Amino acid sequence: MPVRTPHFPDLLFDAAARLRRWEDALMALLAAQGYRELHPSLVLREPVPEGALRFFDGDDLVALRWDFTVALAGLLARRFPDPPDRVAYAGAVFRRPVQPWEAVERFEVGCERIQPADEPSAEADVELARLLMAVPAVLGLKRAILHLGNAALVRRPLEAENLPPGLAKAVVAALSRRAAHRVHEALGDHPAAGRLTAHAEALLSDLDGPESLKALDASPYADLLAEERDHMGRALKAILPILPDRLDLRVDLADVAGLDFYTGPTLRLWAPGAQQELAAGGRYDRLFPELGRPWRAAGFCVRLSRLLDLAGTRPDLFELP
Repeated sequence: MPVRTPHFPDLLFDAAARLRRWEDALMALLAAQGYRELHPSLVLREPVPEGALRFFDGDDLVALRWDFTVALAGLLARRFPDPPDRVAYAGAVFRRPVQPWEAVERFEVGCERIQPADEPSAEADVELARLLMAVPAVLGLKRAILHLGNAALVRRPLEAENLPPGLAKAVVAALSRRAAHRVHEALGDHPAAGRLTAHAEALLSDLDGPESLKALDASPYADLLAEERDHMGRALKAILPILPDRLDLRVDLADVAGLDFYTGPTLRLWAPGAQQELAAGGRYDRLFPELGRPWRAAGFCVRLSRLLDLAGTRPDLFELP
């Protein structure tokens, strides 16, 4: 079987300088809010996913760091009886690309907010949203779009209906295509087809901003999702008065990206002309309990490699340094 060496990017003078400038500025932003840097090992020895870059160290199969969140979670669970509440990171992760033009090495800066299991999450979620709102100015983006969602708006109804995993996956795929009728097609004659289709129609309504939350009134799961709706309403009330001029806010009730990981509010940062999100994050309260620690967590990651590509192809979207 032929072995193909994956594509690793070379950063020339301007791109290398921009990467260093952005890393330093973002880490300074996080440090000012009490986030302290941890740097997990580049080589990880625990079981790794298929998409990781793997190799043998003697008889042991190991991998290059493929995800900061997972790497940090393992480090914190092993080394800390009580974790630091605010953690930041910067560096590279290595993943096999989905598309042939994608690079394996990807540069990122991000943060994690870690809490005891009994600590309310609303204030921490707003804290992260405010931090992400400051990122476009730090990067020199002239305009950006912040999408707010909540994975529980989809997850909880699917769990309440006890759908088999394959059918739940088909519903999520249909929602990702932004078409309520495809949800109905995916469910066929399942007893929950009518309820879940009506819920999809509510999630996909054309309302935006705080008005979007009113669409949940039409959902058969309105009572089930009352806590999530209240949580989003409080977050929007806190965020809207301080929304920067360069940032537009969108509420995306049907956000299903990363649904197998995120458990609550989600954050995604886009720019006009960008084909992929430039930063993403949210709440992932299942990660640490799966590692035997009773902690809750949320965070976000700024994808600097995508930003470098965007600055190279659309310099008009950025202010001159």
